[in-house]
Amino acid sequence: MNTKQLQYFLATAEQGSITSAAKEMDVAQPAISLQLANLEHELKIKLFERDFRGVELTEAGRCFEQHARIILSQINAAKADLTGSKQECKGKVVVGISQTSCNVLSVELLTELEHRFANIELSFKIGPSHAVEQWLIDEQIDIALSFNPAALSTAPRSIPLIRENLYLYISNHPKNPAYSELALYGSIPFKDLQHYDIFMPETQEAMHQLLSNQAQKSGIKLKPKSAFGQLMTTLHYVSQGFGLVVLPSSGAFHLETSNQIRAINIVQPSLQRDVFLQIAAKQCQNAAVNAVYELIREVTANMHAQQLWRGNLLDKKYFRPERLQLEA
Repeated sequence: MNTKQLQYFLATAEQGSITSAAKEMDVAQPAISLQLANLEHELKIKLFERDFRGVELTEAGRCFEQHARIILSQINAAKADLTGSKQECKGKVVVGISQTSCNVLSVELLTELEHRFANIELSFKIGPSHAVEQWLIDEQIDIALSFNPAALSTAPRSIPLIRENLYLYISNHPKNPAYSELALYGSIPFKDLQHYDIFMPETQEAMHQLLSNQAQKSGIKLKPKSAFGQLMTTLHYVSQGFGLVVLPSSGAFHLETSNQIRAINIVQPSLQRDVFLQIAAKQCQNAAVNAVYELIREVTANMHAQQLWRGNLLDKKYFRPERLQLEA
């Protein structure tokens, strides 16, 4: 006995006809007839009297109808409990996010959301890290992915998501003669970055501040080159062999996998930054917002397991160590 048989049985009982039940459930009539026959065979009892006018429940069928409704009702209640009442998850959710994080999360997040929560409309508000943090304060967004450690103390629901590795990215076919030797490197000491022009975002950006602070600690001066504003434009320029940029793998994995650029490990010291996930204070009880929040955590773990977002996964809820071993 299965739920499909119970659904077909109840639909037939209500319609008084297998043909009408098939139309109601949008399935082929033979499929319903087969399932009803299998159900009667399993129960070893006749549930319907059949004639040219249609079908009518037998006495045993009327008794079984009550049980069937109770069983289906309990199954539906169990599903609602296990899925967090998905039928209540509806509405628009706005996520504030950086270009790099959006690059690695957006496609899978939207795909999974469509499959699991069809009534939730997801919108991305993409901008620099300082803008994302301000949007959260101003309640322009419901969820934020930021690089500010203060998020853990200022937002009621905040978690460290991932500590992402930062790399120096270079084209596989550099056209600038200055990069000819660099193209052979597998790693580079941070101090050696001072010898190259490197695309860097505006000074308020978290990446610019991280690189500048580390340069000051290392006693060097970097040679920043203004980025184009849009990450994809900067990466296109780098992939053509005319520039270098420091990024996490989240921002460049699509070009890595197509062998247009490659990552050089930065060492002495290695560079990392933490990504934090936050919910706006007024949205903590919103079912749709919480559903997207959990889905971001799950998709992040998936991207990390596939080595598309490299670093240390700080949020272990959806961590799958066996998947990482398989990738290795």
